[in-house]
Amino acid sequence: MQDWESAEVENVEKEKVMILKNFSDYYKNAEIEVPAVEQREFGVGGFKKKIESRHMGFKTNGALKNYLVQDAPLYISHSIAYYKFPESTPMERKEWMGGDLIFDLDVHAGMFLTAEEIEHVKRDAIMLVEDFLEKDFGVSKKDVTLVFSGGRGFHIHVKTPRFRYLGGDERREIADYIAGAGLDYKKFFGKVDKYRMGGPKKSDWGYRGRFCRMVEKTLEENPSSIHRGLKKPEAKEKLLGCMDDGNWSKTPIKDIIERLEGAAKEMKLESVDVDTGVTIDTKRLIRVPNTLHGSTGLIAKKLDKLEGFEPYRDALAFGKEPIKIRAKQDLPEQEFANSTMEKIEKEEEKEVPKSYGIYLILKDAATLS
Repeated sequence: MQDWESAEVENVEKEKVMILKNFSDYYKNAEIEVPAVEQREFGVGGFKKKIESRHMGFKTNGALKNYLVQDAPLYISHSIAYYKFPESTPMERKEWMGGDLIFDLDVHAGMFLTAEEIEHVKRDAIMLVEDFLEKDFGVSKKDVTLVFSGGRGFHIHVKTPRFRYLGGDERREIADYIAGAGLDYKKFFGKVDKYRMGGPKKSDWGYRGRFCRMVEKTLEENPSSIHRGLKKPEAKEKLLGCMDDGNWSKTPIKDIIERLEGAAKEMKLESVDVDTGVTIDTKRLIRVPNTLHGSTGLIAKKLDKLEGFEPYRDALAFGKEPIKIRAKQDLPEQEFANSTMEKIEKEEEKEVPKSYGIYLILKDAATLS
């Protein structure tokens, strides 16, 4: 082996040691608590794969924390399912006892999440919880756990007992409903008799009420996009009246249903794009809340609320102690840890806060100098 190759290998090993030590130090003071921990299967990963081994179990959260301090895996996930024998193999021997309902919301980000991407996925997560879970499904806030994934989005854990024993098909129906799959607003309308056209009301449950609220919003912001006659206050009031009692014959606009297609398309944007594969998989492993994400070094942080949350400020596990890195590619200016990180050119060496340096190293965008 050439001297430069040997030095490079040695540096990679030093990086691994540094990262694992910092992960272990974080876990010494972290609050890690998995509900019904003794009924969960766990999987862990390292520098090669996010899940290198699974079928692990812990009798207590204390035992789980001790493992994290001692072994400091880069990734650790627990089953959404509850098992009688979580460490058994094959899967059939675990004896499935139901599972949480999980939603995974991500954006397709580059090296860093942009402010727009963060706001987009936060908006989706808030809508999922407040509009769909609470209003449409009657889920209580106490049964919902919000978690920043540590990477590109959020995990929503729903522990409502009535969802616990749903199979994959039923979970798919819930995911499809939330995503608005197959939604056709025209099916909201129908003849009551030969004189009256019935349709949705603002007070209706689910997408029918959501559709009316979107029409109302369009009437406020751009009524002529539906029909130029709606610029007149009396015409607008008649259409609003249709949505009060569901009698859509009040409006004189003959082709009103077809003219509401634009509002319906906007309503589709008000649905939420969830990773259906995660929701329907009753044997899925999901990142343990408040543990570290091995591709960023950020905390998969359990949150009380999503409003105001900023991942590069609020999910940092490591301090501002400087470490020296060498960039493996050109790095843009980036807001991180309440500071502006300056541009760094490829091969340039620079001292940066530890939280930022570990983030870049785990992203394979930098190496220890």
